[in-house]
Amino acid sequence: MAMATARTRDVATVMQNKGLMPTEALKDWHFDFSVINDDERLNESFKLRYEVYCNERQFLRCEDYPTKLEIDPFDAHSIHVGGHNQDGVMIGTVRLVLASPIGFPLFEHCELFPEYDYLRDKTRLLTCAEISRLAISKMYRRRQNDGLYGLEYRRDFDPELAERPAPAAPVQMPEGAQERRNKPEIILGLYKGMYQQSKRQGITHWFVAMEKTLLRLLHRFNFDFTPIGPELDYYGPVVPYIAVVADIEEVVCRKNPDLFLEFMVGLEPEFLPQCAKDLIKSREIANANNH
Repeated sequence: MAMATARTRDVATVMQNKGLMPTEALKDWHFDFSVINDDERLNESFKLRYEVYCNERQFLRCEDYPTKLEIDPFDAHSIHVGGHNQDGVMIGTVRLVLASPIGFPLFEHCELFPEYDYLRDKTRLLTCAEISRLAISKMYRRRQNDGLYGLEYRRDFDPELAERPAPAAPVQMPEGAQERRNKPEIILGLYKGMYQQSKRQGITHWFVAMEKTLLRLLHRFNFDFTPIGPELDYYGPVVPYIAVVADIEEVVCRKNPDLFLEFMVGLEPEFLPQCAKDLIKSREIANANNH
């Protein structure tokens, strides 16, 4: 299922025609990101997770997954998002674990600071979700020591890189190598999918256990998370975090409005946060004044 319905594409078209969205934000992405809602695609996601978490990183034992599909009980209570290249090959996946009687995987493995012990009360977490099982195909990671994400920054939505002058001449790269360097597009695309599903599900808080390399990238794009426990070895050295979705919206809207508007494309109007409505209105007024 594509993220944008015909109705929401019309919203994006209206915004574009009014000059409310930047050209950079509207340029075609290299990959397609969507909610996974059929068994074939879901198995592709589980297969990619097996390759990353079992074969490559050896966080999980291969022999525990004879079907070569990495599946656990939380998958039945999750929304799965996948990214695909132009050939339809899955290049990235992540899941959004929703509140359920079995809780969240983070609380099975992570300690919490005393001031966050209240989070273990499942009745308080009905509007929370956990970002989990982020995996990116090794075809889109530069080197073995790049970790799970193979992070490389794009100029499009990176405020720091956008301020630097572009190279005088493009660097010659092997065919296909430049596309593989666009790793943040994969991270941002998967997070856009999770964000939009969170808005549709009424999710107000995110949990996530992540390593510092991913935290630094997300911070660069103003997605900030608060640590709620000490670092531990949970599929590698990670720290458990919480984030308030509304706080992320406010900060990204203020500090990186182009990226923020890109996250709004495909989201039904009734789920737009107030800061998005205000930003669109302010750009509409500015556009009218310039004419």
